[in-house]
Amino acid sequence: MTKTTDPVALREWTVIGRDADILPGTTMRTRLLGQAIACTRDIDGTLHAQETDAYDAPAATVSVRERYGHVWATFSDTPRPMIEIPEFDDPARRRLLWGGVMVRTCPQRLIENFLDMGHFAYVHTDLLGSEPHTEIETYKVETRHDVAEIWATECRVYQPKASKAAAEGRDVEYIYRTSGPFVVVLYKTAEQPGTFDNMGMLVQPMDEEHCRVFGYTLLLEQDSPLVDALHFQQTIFLQDRLILEQQMPRKIPLHDTSEIPTRADAAAMAYRRWLREVGMQFGIQPKVIKPEAVAT
Repeated sequence: MTKTTDPVALREWTVIGRDADILPGTTMRTRLLGQAIACTRDIDGTLHAQETDAYDAPAATVSVRERYGHVWATFSDTPRPMIEIPEFDDPARRRLLWGGVMVRTCPQRLIENFLDMGHFAYVHTDLLGSEPHTEIETYKVETRHDVAEIWATECRVYQPKASKAAAEGRDVEYIYRTSGPFVVVLYKTAEQPGTFDNMGMLVQPMDEEHCRVFGYTLLLEQDSPLVDALHFQQTIFLQDRLILEQQMPRKIPLHDTSEIPTRADAAAMAYRRWLREVGMQFGIQPKVIKPEAVAT
């Protein structure tokens, strides 16, 4: 696939790796939105990136920046503003980064899965959910068109083990926040009552059906070893990956009714509506136009 022409995708700041993935004096080669790119860190730490052609020769310049422990890139001269995550500047939080994990699906499938609480009891059994606690209560969803964000609040679910540090099952409150098509953030009840941990998934769409996934967690609790928290997050995501790679079609179908939503899918349905409203094309299953019945 060559670089997409979808203006919605091209205007995004999109993660292409962690800061630590590109050492001084080295070049990382990857793909973004169907385009091969090479990102180099000079000895002095400066980053720069270029598109490359079939012969690995440099072509157009790609804008890059570092933020939130990751390297981000955009093909646009006028990109949409990057998401603000003030929790990254909170000295009380411990930072955990993981990724990038290859997943054979479109980026929108990954975002939808992250928003889906309905699968907790069946995919993350005895961790994020369990039977008979399968019902998802009605929650609130707000689309903030001015900043291209969707917020889902008052999301509550019972979890047998909400985190690696959890000693027993408890009711957990979630707040979901999607930013554009490729970033989703979660605020989740922390071990200390009245506080929220912050975690997110940052998707690198290599092409329409292949992604690399990066994640972060900003923890308020200070006791459990970070390696245990990392293993917990990896376990959850690899359980999701098994399901995601079995979903067909791999591109997300916005224009048909073959996938029936439930009450638990309110956030995902708002996300799909936003994708339709902005006219996104990248990663979208083409609409099938059925021939009209021929009159006899």
